[in-house]
Amino acid sequence: MKIYILIINYKTEDLIGDAVRSFKEKDVDTHIIILDNGSTEESYSALRNAIGEEIEVIRNEKNLGYSAGANYMAEYMQKTYDDAEYIFFFNPDAIATENMLGILYKTLSTYPNAAAVSPLLYDMDGEIEFNGMEIDWKGCKIHNISHDLEYPNKMREIDSFHGCAVLIDTNKFFEVGMFNEDLFIYYDEPFLSMEFKEKGYICLYEPSTEVYHHGSQSSGNDSPFKNHLLTRNHIMFFKKYGTSKRFLCSYLKPLRMVIFYLKRLNFKSIQAIGIGIIDGLRGKTGAP
Repeated sequence: MKIYILIINYKTEDLIGDAVRSFKEKDVDTHIIILDNGSTEESYSALRNAIGEEIEVIRNEKNLGYSAGANYMAEYMQKTYDDAEYIFFFNPDAIATENMLGILYKTLSTYPNAAAVSPLLYDMDGEIEFNGMEIDWKGCKIHNISHDLEYPNKMREIDSFHGCAVLIDTNKFFEVGMFNEDLFIYYDEPFLSMEFKEKGYICLYEPSTEVYHHGSQSSGNDSPFKNHLLTRNHIMFFKKYGTSKRFLCSYLKPLRMVIFYLKRLNFKSIQAIGIGIIDGLRGKTGAP
């Protein structure tokens, strides 16, 4: 079995070499493809120095964002190779553990109605970053991290996979229309997970293997860019998939974020959230 590992590189040349070298698989064959997103000669040279000459790289001078970049790579893979049954999307600032893909493949292939599976995810300090994503439809919230004791640490169905590390059935990925390119970046996972669900497929969480993640290397943990798109795409998600009778519910999280940053006198983030709310109301999509 061959699994195609697709990695989008953008200003992560100092980390991507470690990401590529972290794959140590004994049960599956792998082929790595990297998209140098927003490539310049300088970034491409730095990328090659980090990963070596043997890794396949696609160059793109324009930054497509995550959604369009991931789709671009998947379409390239499908046209170029005739054995691409499984795609593994992996962040360039993450580290795999030994035989991770073999474990994920065994889980995904065991359940015919499963479209995607993500492993346990830690930050670099060893704190849990992801162990199941849940959607609170009543409160219009998505919980990226579940510490609820009613969910034991075992393989289970989840509301959404995590885009940092996810193994996806290629046929199901193309069947539902791939990632939503209106988003540019952020909320890609719950949008695609809902499209899987509407086709009768499920997403799984597999805690018997793990990934370590640096996190937010290209956009910053608390940048106006990130707050803008998180706000807009949050509103877009709940307007599309939530209950129409609870229209105002999708604005609760952005308003809480405004209060959070107001207390910290972070006016740039408040402005970014405000623009995100306006874009969500107007239905503006794509790159900011």
